[in-house]
Amino acid sequence: MKLARMLAALTVGTAMAGCTLTPARDVSVSTARSPLPRSAAPAASTPTAPRVRLVAWHGPVEQLFVHPLVLRPRLAFTTDSLGQGFADYFITAREFGRILDQLWRNGWTLVDPRRVAAGDVRVPPGRKPLVLQEDDVNYYAYFNGRGLASRLVVAPDGTVKAEYDGRLTDEDVVPMTDAEVALHPEFSADGAKGLLAVTAYEGFFGEHNLKDPAARQRLQTLVRALESTGWVIASHTYGHINLSADSLSVIARDTARWKAAAAGLLGPVNILVYPFGARPDAAARKLLRDAGFTVQYDIDVRPARWTEDGVVMMSRRHVDGYAFANPTAMASFFSVKAVRDPLRP
Repeated sequence: MKLARMLAALTVGTAMAGCTLTPARDVSVSTARSPLPRSAAPAASTPTAPRVRLVAWHGPVEQLFVHPLVLRPRLAFTTDSLGQGFADYFITAREFGRILDQLWRNGWTLVDPRRVAAGDVRVPPGRKPLVLQEDDVNYYAYFNGRGLASRLVVAPDGTVKAEYDGRLTDEDVVPMTDAEVALHPEFSADGAKGLLAVTAYEGFFGEHNLKDPAARQRLQTLVRALESTGWVIASHTYGHINLSADSLSVIARDTARWKAAAAGLLGPVNILVYPFGARPDAAARKLLRDAGFTVQYDIDVRPARWTEDGVVMMSRRHVDGYAFANPTAMASFFSVKAVRDPLRP
């Protein structure tokens, strides 16, 4: 079960290192997207957005990730071990909506992780860059009956929504972020929304039967809609494996299985998000690089970007029940007290 894997300790740095956010330098006026380096160029363009003046950013870039949202807390936050796992590793739709609003009010702007990897970050003057990420956007079977959505779908109007109990809803990371950007255009630079990391052992985005032609068609339509509206897709390994503990042969087999599952469905993917934040050794990192994953993410409590063995390495912070237990660490992003769902245990 996926949650059993998640209940393993996250490999998270414990020292909060200070960093200075460097003021931006005025370079241009932009609409939705501007050219990226060839290796970072998105697969699809974003519809023209309101004109937002952008300036170059030369400091560190913060990155935050969440898991699929709890829509009905009373179903998720039960007293059993699964309920404790939801409380520890997940946040609710109410919390996420409040977090988005506070991120906007506190001066953050969403940027494309490919731009961060390429060192080509731009934001509106006076604002700070942030990469938003969602892990495990697979809507696993263990979500059933626990108050979480069951899949992502393209609605008749072309927007991306979640499905809950057979109905479409805006209560999930993608539609809520899309709505926040529509309300506040300066909340997104170059049309960016976020990074969606997926495993493959139960399919992608809630489509669990990848052999079904109808499911494959829905996935292809969904991926086009996501990419055209600023979302980027990453691998989270096939089986949510521990890259710091598993053998090179296990990692090679897992990687081949993920790429085979993604073929014809997800398009080119060069970003890998380590499950649990567990860093592989040099040999495994190079294996993953040679498989095409030239950008790789761990977890840490400070922003970081460096190059090692031909791989751009970056770090991101988790936003969940554990993070809520340390309000000071989240204070520059949002007030834990203000966003906390009253139904959270």
